[in-house]
Amino acid sequence: MQMRENWHVHAPWAQLVCCTEIPEDKLVKFMAISNETLDEAKIAEDEDNFHGGIIPQPWTIPYEKFGKYGVTDYFMEMVDQYMQTILWNGNVQSNLNTTIPGGPHTEWRSRMSGAWVVSQKENDYIPVHTHNNQTEASKISAILYLKVPEQLQQIHDNEMKIRGGQDGQLVFTGVGGADLFSTTSHFNIPPQQGWLYLFPSSLTHQVYPFKGKGERRGISFNVDVISVEQLQLIEEEVKVQKENITYNDYKIDTEEDAKAKPLGYKVKL
Repeated sequence: MQMRENWHVHAPWAQLVCCTEIPEDKLVKFMAISNETLDEAKIAEDEDNFHGGIIPQPWTIPYEKFGKYGVTDYFMEMVDQYMQTILWNGNVQSNLNTTIPGGPHTEWRSRMSGAWVVSQKENDYIPVHTHNNQTEASKISAILYLKVPEQLQQIHDNEMKIRGGQDGQLVFTGVGGADLFSTTSHFNIPPQQGWLYLFPSSLTHQVYPFKGKGERRGISFNVDVISVEQLQLIEEEVKVQKENITYNDYKIDTEEDAKAKPLGYKVKL
């Protein structure tokens, strides 16, 4: 299914995986962000950095870097496009209205809650995991591919398969196995430079290792989403209690703390 030019929707299960090839000028900027992050961490050429197993600790990207390179608005625009795609499904909107306090929900706000560089070398892999059990609140996650080893690109060009494991692929796992009513139990994505994938943070996935030289590099993102109606509830709580306010995953310790989070949700005090 394709909604618009250069916007593709994969629906292996009820959860949607959407992707787009980002413009070249944006790719250059995201690459610069990753280079700067790795250089600052002094690990880009660190021979002591362990490879050949579970990848080393990812390297966090400060939010300010995306603003510095002028790509924040572009990324959040893609998140909004993903949300619009999800809300096309009337059942999803109905479920959100009934399960999340404050409904019906008419408008949504999103914010980047985490981002990090993932640098994978030969035999490195990322085990099965989800992103909705991490420290930061996350409803939507994304991966942007920046570097792909030449031998992987050749394999993917000549032997593009949806099912079955292949070197360096991102693999999503569905609920249960494939049967007459479902298309597949796994959805494999070959890494391609410049492609951005967005998916629910709760979707189980892993990354396979690869053989040979080169680096498989990407930037992973977590994004939190909240409705205008939920924000109004938070504002009411803040006005009443003024401190130690916790509403679901959104915590505001004090009025000053709330004001000091320009990249968080705007709360009227």
